Amino acid sequence: MFRANRFPALIVTTALIATAACRDRARDTAAAADSALARDLTLATAIATPTPELRDTPDSTPPVEQPLPSAPVRRPAPTRTPVREQPTPVVRTPAPTPPPVVEAPAPEPAAAPAPAVRTGVIAAGTAVGLSLDSRACSDANRPGDKIVAHTSEAITGTNGVVFPAGSTAVIEVATVVQGGSADSSTITFRVKTITANGVTHAVTGDILATGTLEKTRLATKGPDQKKVVAGAILGAIIGRVAGGGGAKGTVIGAAAGAAAGAAAAAASARYETCVPAGAPLRLIIGAPVEVELSPS
Repeated sequence: MFRANRFPALIVTTALIATAACRDRARDTAAAADSALARDLTLATAIATPTPELRDTPDSTPPVEQPLPSAPVRRPAPTRTPVREQPTPVVRTPAPTPPPVVEAPAPEPAAAPAPAVRTGVIAAGTAVGLSLDSRACSDANRPGDKIVAHTSEAITGTNGVVFPAGSTAVIEVATVVQGGSADSSTITFRVKTITANGVTHAVTGDILATGTLEKTRLATKGPDQKKVVAGAILGAIIGRVAGGGGAKGTVIGAAAGAAAGAAAAAASARYETCVPAGAPLRLIIGAPVEVELSPS
């Protein structure tokens, strides 16, 4: 009887010892010890407690004691070294520089519309009187030489265009001919520009001399004089011989020889034609002249 009651007491004592041992564990593992104590109690209550029997004879076979379960070995939890995380460097991106603000230029005020241009025309074929400012000669001048003249009358066109009398005209020598006779010697002109009202206009057209022209035989040059002298000498010799050596025959021969020499010189003579200063000329405009009028 005593032995039968001792076994459960032993179990309880063992459980209490195990419980005390578990309480001495590290404070930081209290949760794990409580779990082990609960498991030990479960195992202790699971062992069947034999029912005591009343016998006249003592038990010959002592009860077999169940070995106590060994307490689990508690290993201290490894100490973790706290890992300090390196702070992520903050990369500060500079704020973008805003582009410079370019102010649009203020619109310029619209220009006032230009007034319509008015023009007038001097028709082709218009006749204009001119007066030459300086003398011009076929022997002294060459084609392309410029001479100044002035209009002797006003020139009118459409839309009230007027070139007043006295407007300056620039003319040039067109051709010169030095002939062997007065009639074959000539000089002609053509117009280049007319300046009227402060504006110079290009003008085309031919010019005719309407006044008296000067026809002049050019002075006899050395070769022509030699022809006359040589003819006179030759005639004197011939007349003397023909007249029997008398003075009369010599004179007649000399006169005849001089005349022959003069005729030879006249065959090679040259004439020039001159237009004196102030001589009247006549211009015939060859192409229309467009003139821009001032706005009214």
